[in-house]
Amino acid sequence: MANSSDEIQLRTLIKLSAFFYFSRSRALLFVLALLFAAASTRAQTKIRSLTNVIDGHAVGGVTIDLVGNIYVADFGDVVWKITPEGKRHVFASGLYGASGNAIDNEGNLLQSNFYGDSITKIDRKGQAQPFVTSGLSGPVGIAVNRQTGDVYVANCRGNSIAKIATDGTVSSLTKSELFKCPNGISFDGEGNLYVVNFRDNKMLKIDPKGVVTPFATISEKGLGHLCFKQDRFYVTAFESHEIYEVTLNGIVKRILGNGDRGIVNGAGAKARLSFPNGIAFSPWGRRRRLYINEYVNDSTSSLPRRTIIREIVLEPNK
Repeated sequence: MANSSDEIQLRTLIKLSAFFYFSRSRALLFVLALLFAAASTRAQTKIRSLTNVIDGHAVGGVTIDLVGNIYVADFGDVVWKITPEGKRHVFASGLYGASGNAIDNEGNLLQSNFYGDSITKIDRKGQAQPFVTSGLSGPVGIAVNRQTGDVYVANCRGNSIAKIATDGTVSSLTKSELFKCPNGISFDGEGNLYVVNFRDNKMLKIDPKGVVTPFATISEKGLGHLCFKQDRFYVTAFESHEIYEVTLNGIVKRILGNGDRGIVNGAGAKARLSFPNGIAFSPWGRRRRLYINEYVNDSTSSLPRRTIIREIVLEPNK
């Protein structure tokens, strides 16, 4: 029996309704996928250039004061002071292998001189004076005990950790065969010291009595510096061109870089790093930020020397 005109129109309307329903569903799913992808991109750890490439300089340590200013040493004779907006000027000069650094309890910059086996104290106006002139051997990383004001220094050449009292008196905390040019040094929240080696990929823990134990294996090759925030460390893998996160139970996670050298800004797998060395965590702002310096050249021996300072915005809940 033939369909009536009304039945044909009804079936047509049903088909059209189904078509529009599924079309709208697909469109909605497409929009949701785009929003999810955009949110995922926003949530990834990102890196961007804070300065232009700086000619004639290498990479030492990086630290940040409580005002948010960034202090970057060039492993030569200069330390820069850089605002969070990227404005840079020479903070101090006349150093000798400006390497690791830290801010003491009075707001002074303590700057190690790797070649001079010494530490210089630089006040907030940039006025420098000797702090330690003997008893060190290739000093690099510096960490300050906020409770006592004592300073701890990683001696790369001496494969040891020195303790410096507030009056500048130097004593030995520990020396260990596990040290392979100890480079970066940092406290955790419980008063334990942690050190990373420049000549291998090990992170070591030092208890208050000076006992050294293995803590974590970070990357494929040698490490740079490290910093601590809340419940985890952030470590530069100098020779592997990567940044790692290490929790207090020793879990290691790479957060930027894939081993290929380069200066590429962006998020996640897109980013590339080049010999990252110094690293510091910003105390300011709701967004969690790290600052690093990187050696731009293809190799550490190539000339002319070039460096850059970059900012890392960590993904949420990091």
